[in-house]
Amino acid sequence: MTLAKEYALDKAMAARQTCPECRRRFFHCLSTLLGICLECHDGTPADPATFIGYPAGHQLAA
Repeated sequence: MTLAKEYALDKAMAARQTCPECRRRFFHCLSTLLGICLECHDGTPADPATFIGYPAGHQLAA
């Protein structure tokens, strides 16, 4: 995989894993039904081990 392909894949996954309200990027894809993370939806606290950072950023492999 080239660096350009890896960057494009990371950008696409970031769009699926980032909550549009709190801007946190999770390690899993967010529900398309809700469109936001559970914490933003109903106040359920998010485990800090389930998201990358605050605010979200691209994390390419080194």
